[in-house]
Amino acid sequence: MTREELIALLAERFEEDFAVTAARQVCAADAAARLYDLVVHPSPEWSREQRHRLLFRGSYVLERIYFDDCSRWVPFEEAFCRRDFAAAEDASQQRHFAKIMADLLKRKMLSAAELDPIAEAAAQWTTDPATPVAVKVWSLDILKRCRGRVAWVGESWDDLIGMLTRDASPGMVCRLRRIAAEQQ
Repeated sequence: MTREELIALLAERFEEDFAVTAARQVCAADAAARLYDLVVHPSPEWSREQRHRLLFRGSYVLERIYFDDCSRWVPFEEAFCRRDFAAAEDASQQRHFAKIMADLLKRKMLSAAELDPIAEAAAQWTTDPATPVAVKVWSLDILKRCRGRVAWVGESWDDLIGMLTRDASPGMVCRLRRIAAEQQ
């Protein structure tokens, strides 16, 4: 599957099972690496609307690939942790990347130095008022996993929770309750 074929696949009509179907097609064509490259290196020639659509749908398909068979993610893991996670600029891309990272940090032990840029991006996404709640929820999970391993995250945790509690959306209230229950 070429880059152009991937773009065409991601541009197709969005159906209920889009990510599952597209992930199967990408994996069957052994094109996961090409999809990853497309999502983390978007073309400057894409229009704003096309960029958002391709980053959202491509990241969604990558998420599906990760959760269906995380062994397919191994070739990208180092670049994802080191560079590509923190570089995500599209809110939809951030949501899917944060969901992957939150799970990845459950099973992968990174050093504080490796975690620092991940935590920094997650903190920025969590505290930005323009960030959608879904991104904040997953970013908060990342920060929770970094809390005992990155000093500044632990030091700022109570302030972060206090900030998120004010005028919290129902989704954020639910996540904050779960975090509070886990701490007891």
